[in-house]
Amino acid sequence: MPKRPKDSYAVEPRKLPSGRWKGRVVRYDETGKRREMTQTFDTKREAKQWAEHEAALYRADPNRKPPSDETLAQFCTQWVERLITVAETTRADYRLMCRHVSPALGQKPLKNVTAWDLQTLYTELAQRLAPRTVRYVHAVLHRALKDAVAWGLIPQNPADKARPPQDRPQPISPPPLDDVQAFLAVADHHPLKALWYVMALTGLRRGEALGLQWRDIDWDRRTLTIARTIVEKSGIGRAIHQPKTAAGRRTVAMSSFLYQILREHEGQQRLESQAFTGWQNDAGWVFTTRTGQILSPRNVYRSFQRLLTHAGITRRVRIHDLRHAMASYWLANGVPVKVVSERLGHADIRITLQVYGHLLPHMQAEAAEQMDALIIKPAGETETEAGPQTGRRNSSISEDTP
Repeated sequence: MPKRPKDSYAVEPRKLPSGRWKGRVVRYDETGKRREMTQTFDTKREAKQWAEHEAALYRADPNRKPPSDETLAQFCTQWVERLITVAETTRADYRLMCRHVSPALGQKPLKNVTAWDLQTLYTELAQRLAPRTVRYVHAVLHRALKDAVAWGLIPQNPADKARPPQDRPQPISPPPLDDVQAFLAVADHHPLKALWYVMALTGLRRGEALGLQWRDIDWDRRTLTIARTIVEKSGIGRAIHQPKTAAGRRTVAMSSFLYQILREHEGQQRLESQAFTGWQNDAGWVFTTRTGQILSPRNVYRSFQRLLTHAGITRRVRIHDLRHAMASYWLANGVPVKVVSERLGHADIRITLQVYGHLLPHMQAEAAEQMDALIIKPAGETETEAGPQTGRRNSSISEDTP
């Protein structure tokens, strides 16, 4: 029997007693010595794909070193730090998600991680984390392992076949109008009065409102342009980001009342800048500390909670609920969904409908009543009184007439 050429090749996968499959690759090192690599998979197809992939890599580069025993945790840590096109706040989020992996699966070699391993991880995480968080862990792992495939570290992405829990968000419940009015009554005497009114009357996110600069206000057209957002993360501090989508960078109209509030705030800030010798606001931030510094989102949140207490509001209200409240009031008062979506900066009107659609049941009844008024002749009304019945076909016209 002729000798097999000293070239790497894949061996037919072997089924294990556990029901899983072992992929095998035979290769020869630089001295001609035979080496065998193995890895276990959930299916025969996966084992075969891996073996053929590894064998092809060794045939293309006989001097290629075999995959190291780098663990999943080690790989994820290095992967996060090597990312170039992400903001530092996003990198911080990725680090946090990777830390969820370490206790249960982090010490397993990257090359041995399977879809079953990830599925088990998600099940364990779901016992103590919200479904949305587990899905975020999955999203980060999926991206990391996709890069591992692209870099030739693993033949395929095990996260492709793992299924995180479904995220079933609870329908939002905006604070009632009475609560918002009570909050603004107290906020009327607060140093950040203008900020609270901007958020309550425009639906801007906290970071978007804090990112406003005076040059973003067009006094003649009475508009605000959202061009940046302020974010704050542990270990990083405050950062200035551009809107994530084109829809996020938008211009919204302000009411006459809000126009007056901001004019008063502008004058007050000018007086403060003249009274304080250490004033620093070269960027022209609309909302600042008493010394002209950019506001901390966390401190703004604390101020918001104190105002809720002073207003006697006991139910749990987040600062983001001001945005939800504004959106719900617009929709309830007949503002078109597309206009609401544009003001909120949603990338797609479907997002608006998904978040706020449950608040619109009255539109079904209104649509039905409008059709009655448009098509059905009111009782006792003659045809002459009702005017021409444009919805009824003239009997003298042939059915074939287009």
